[in-house]
Amino acid sequence: MMKKYFLTGLVILLPITVTIALVFFIINFLTNPFVNIIDTFMERYGWYQHFYGPIHFGFQISMLFALFFFTVLLGFLARIVIFKSFLSVYDYVLHRIPVIRTVYKTSQQVIKTIFGPSSQSFKQVVMVKFPTESTYSIGLLSSQAPQACMKTTGSGLITVFVPTTPNPTSGFLMMYREEDVIYLDMKVEDAFKYIISCGVIVEG
Repeated sequence: MMKKYFLTGLVILLPITVTIALVFFIINFLTNPFVNIIDTFMERYGWYQHFYGPIHFGFQISMLFALFFFTVLLGFLARIVIFKSFLSVYDYVLHRIPVIRTVYKTSQQVIKTIFGPSSQSFKQVVMVKFPTESTYSIGLLSSQAPQACMKTTGSGLITVFVPTTPNPTSGFLMMYREEDVIYLDMKVEDAFKYIISCGVIVEG
């Protein structure tokens, strides 16, 4: 009986815990670079150390709202002709700075590919033979393989990301011939539920 109660409580507690942990991770990731600068400036005041916890959290929430509104404002200004010219110069300069241009260009391409309105990356669930010829794994269609890879093999290849379970943020980047990929009528959300739950939740 105690075991049943424990498992029931676990089912209720774990989703809440995971959700809270994920929310705090996102907040820290987005705000810490800015809030840490404020912390460095405020540490000179003795009273700040006594109320560090609530003040730090307040700064994080404020910075989160500020980043949201700044992003919306930036998106609005990006559609104005004059501001577009400024962005073009800004983009041109960053593409000419050694080292920085590599990081900037790569991150720019990744963001545009994933979040672009016409992007199809990671929107199609597929099934591929992995890790052996006799087993199948759930994957997400990414893009065409690099031209160098296709020239080497002499055939068309497509790139498939095979997530690991229960953490789908890591995985394997595989290249397959299109005829070896099985397209599934499954939502990406359902595929992630299946992967994260270690195959326990089956939908679609």
